Amino acid sequence: MRKYPKELPEKYYLDHFNEFIHFITKQCAHLLDQEHQEFVKCYQQLGHDTQCMFVRTINRQGCFIALGKMTYIEINDCSSQLTSLQRSNLLRELNSDDIKIWLQQLTKIQLLEILDQYAVIGIKRSVAKKALLDQVIDSCTITQCLTSELAQQFLVKNFECCLGYLLFLFFGDTSSGLDKFSMRDLGMLKTRSDHTQPSARFINLEQSQSVFYYSFKLGQLSRNELDIQEYVLNNTGIATHPDALIYCAQSKQLKDEYFYLLGKQLLLEHPVLGLEYLGASNHYKAQQKWLRELYKQGDKDRVKVELEQIIDNSLDDALLLFAEDFYQRKFHHVKISKLTQKLREDSFNLVIDEIHKDQVEKGVKHHYQRLGIIAFRTENRLFNALFGLTFWRELFNHQIDSIATEFDRRPKVVKENTIYQELEQAIEQRLLMFSKPHSAVAYLTKIATQYYGQPNGMFRWNPQIIQIISMFLTAAPPKAVETHLRAMAQNYHGLNDGYPDLMIIENGRLRFEEVKAPGDSIRPNQFVSMNALQFAGFDVRICRVNWFVDPMQPYVVVDVETTGGKQPQHRITEIGAVKIVNGEVIDTWTSLINPERHISKFITTLTGISNCMVKDAPLFCEVADKFSEFTQGSIFVAHNVNFDYGFIKQEYQRIERRFSMPKLCTVRESRKYFPGLKSYSLANLCEHFDISLTSHHRALCDAQAAAEILKLVNERKYVQCDVVA
Repeated sequence: MRKYPKELPEKYYLDHFNEFIHFITKQCAHLLDQEHQEFVKCYQQLGHDTQCMFVRTINRQGCFIALGKMTYIEINDCSSQLTSLQRSNLLRELNSDDIKIWLQQLTKIQLLEILDQYAVIGIKRSVAKKALLDQVIDSCTITQCLTSELAQQFLVKNFECCLGYLLFLFFGDTSSGLDKFSMRDLGMLKTRSDHTQPSARFINLEQSQSVFYYSFKLGQLSRNELDIQEYVLNNTGIATHPDALIYCAQSKQLKDEYFYLLGKQLLLEHPVLGLEYLGASNHYKAQQKWLRELYKQGDKDRVKVELEQIIDNSLDDALLLFAEDFYQRKFHHVKISKLTQKLREDSFNLVIDEIHKDQVEKGVKHHYQRLGIIAFRTENRLFNALFGLTFWRELFNHQIDSIATEFDRRPKVVKENTIYQELEQAIEQRLLMFSKPHSAVAYLTKIATQYYGQPNGMFRWNPQIIQIISMFLTAAPPKAVETHLRAMAQNYHGLNDGYPDLMIIENGRLRFEEVKAPGDSIRPNQFVSMNALQFAGFDVRICRVNWFVDPMQPYVVVDVETTGGKQPQHRITEIGAVKIVNGEVIDTWTSLINPERHISKFITTLTGISNCMVKDAPLFCEVADKFSEFTQGSIFVAHNVNFDYGFIKQEYQRIERRFSMPKLCTVRESRKYFPGLKSYSLANLCEHFDISLTSHHRALCDAQAAAEILKLVNERKYVQCDVVA
């Protein structure tokens, strides 16, 4: 395993920037225009200390540099270095165009400084910052702001647009910064440093600048930095607008997404222009929005023609689904959508305990496991991991330019959705191995072992993934696996999500189930992925859940005694557990626990558990397996459940094990089914219902008392369910 330093060297930031500039000059020279070339040359001609100061300014947030904060021990004569950056035109003084933004970024104290300098009267120092900002704008001219003492203490970055483009060439997006180098060196960010040959992302300058342009525009929209009203005033239409220029598949995808998001916003301010942008986007959501809006406006003939063209020519499954559905409902008066029809035709009903209302998928999985049926929560993880592992070498290792830098996660062909077009022969060769599932499992195990933990941007590594894939391949029809993986390669963007929640293996037969609680519907991406699985030959069903109170549902009522009330500093001293099925106690389990820390006199007085009693008691790690076995397949119940559950979960975390169970709180349930009581503490409920509590604050006694309260709650619950039924 690669070792990372815990501390960075003194001038780590300069090393990182030089590493970045080296990539730009060696790999991306053909992607630089004159401005970018001059920027790089200007930096390289700076003295060592000035370079250090320059990188320090880069790492300062925002475009304004407060001179008083630019003092660094490792840089000689910081003031002179800032002056050198001004002479090189990398920093400049504020001008009138900066004032509005500069004022907005000042603190209340700084705004008061300006008002005080010009002796503005009527200042209320306790008002909100916005009120002070408004007072500065109303009371001081732009010239006064520029010549204020405070303004002389600031400089402005004069390189952000140019640097932003160069960072984009390196990282491939407009949101990443130089801090990723530090995160890498500290071991906080895994990279593909041992598996990457640096290469440029783009073929030519036009291509790189068009992709950068749309990436930047999308970033503006996501940060709400685009003034829509001003945009409308300055826009002359798509035909003559630079937003219409595209030079490659990636810029086309970004353009379509940008036009879609921009069109949605423009609809509110300028509906005609908004529709123009939506109609010019090939994004399936833009086309849907555009056609729906046209239909609302009464342009039904045009909508009909556009839908027919999509039905005849579209290669986008989600858009085709919408077009066919909308066409049938609006022009052939079909009353239900394909999504609703699929929900009705491919579904079956399953009744499970209402305790799972908050986690319905886990509830169905839990139901099958109680019946001895193999069930895994797979969703998108199974097929994304299977795809990534199957074609790992083709995607990451065999393509010279698949990854531009070590920080990249997704290969170029994945980003551009051109996997099959670029790698058809290699993919078809690899798919042959699925005719022999055991050989496929052996190969995938080898790949997972060799590359485990490597960043890939397609799936998350999981210790269970090979086990799940092995069980899947053993039970799945080999031809179906081959067919679906080929479909994913042909359209990865369309088939990398929307997969059913569960993989079920019953009597050696495999099926997938999408779980839907009452009121849930099928989403378009789920429809597309489920149809693709069915087309390949998989059994895919929709499990429609109905709720009831299951008397045969096992409950384990737990109580823990601890050294104190707060996590993580306090530990468990005793556990008591009572198992209930059909209203009857069928088993109990209890154990003192050595907390590996001192028990205070207060806790001993409260619980009766002393340091002497736990001295030779087992550690939690020694009873963890027994507790897991006792609670398996049950609902975790406690009085104030989050307290007990939290301590148990913490103890498992200490031994690097995961603890997850559905849980129920007898306090909350008592309030719901027995409203109006003065107190819902365990002692008061026991007194009210005449429940024995002979050794309060000993774990098993409290668990037994809480179990009796659970019985009363469930009896009331069953009665209410019968009345409703």
